[in-house]
Amino acid sequence: MKSNVNLTCSQAKAIDVVSYLSTLGFEPTKIKANQFWYLSPFRNEKTPSFKVNRLMNRWYDFGEGIGGSIIDFGIRYYHCSISEFLNSYLGGRPVPLQNSDNVIQPFPKEPVLLVNSVRNLSTISLIKYLASRMISFELASIYLKEVSYTNSGRQFYGLGFQNNNGGWEIRSKHFKGSAAPKFLTHLCYGSDAIQVFEGFMNFLSFLQLDAAAGKSRSSDFLILNSTTMVAQAIPLLHTYHSVNLYLDNDPAGDKATCLIKLELPKAKDNRILFAGYSDLNEYLCAQGIMAWTPP
Repeated sequence: MKSNVNLTCSQAKAIDVVSYLSTLGFEPTKIKANQFWYLSPFRNEKTPSFKVNRLMNRWYDFGEGIGGSIIDFGIRYYHCSISEFLNSYLGGRPVPLQNSDNVIQPFPKEPVLLVNSVRNLSTISLIKYLASRMISFELASIYLKEVSYTNSGRQFYGLGFQNNNGGWEIRSKHFKGSAAPKFLTHLCYGSDAIQVFEGFMNFLSFLQLDAAAGKSRSSDFLILNSTTMVAQAIPLLHTYHSVNLYLDNDPAGDKATCLIKLELPKAKDNRILFAGYSDLNEYLCAQGIMAWTPP
């Protein structure tokens, strides 16, 4: 441990990220070789999606598709500038330096997900995964595709939900990630009302609930695909007469809802619909609402 005042960027990057996270109260849920997995410090979650490669001393958040050095972490975690992080949050504090035995290699980007092919849903394991989330095949097949993708040199398949810039949100029972570019999904049907969701599972859950109630589609939809997309969403939402929000019941959802309502006071927070649940999909699963027939 060493105490530093007015740290330089290079000195800060020598701080051991794993040890620094521990000083903030974050401990890994799983360790495999040099890979340390955490529940993300940036939001509430049940499945760890935040990884630190201790050899390279770098982190990556699969939930948001961002990563980098301890400096990138600090400015994201504290919502501050680089100089504020170095001088206010690190300067003068004991900081854990990385073990000198670990040579820091040049930091490559996290493995890029490459989509190889896209086809209609047909794999039974994916269809059963949807059923476990109470999403019917009939509904899912309208909005989802089955994508084959390569990750770290290995080939996989998953449910694919495309955004308006051609990127994909990919899900399966054991995986949650994105294929760049990350962006919004805007489904426009000519309505002056729009329903806003954080992820596509919640969007599909909303449609499943409406179907169970005998309601038909009567609005446009916006799926953020990440709460980091709020800034891009607001100009679009300004064009609608009615804006209904169904974001998650967690700190990230609270913040995103607050940011949207600050810009659009007319926006309605509809999370009372699933009060007591983390999101719409959890609420749907608790209700057990689905009329599922296999393809």
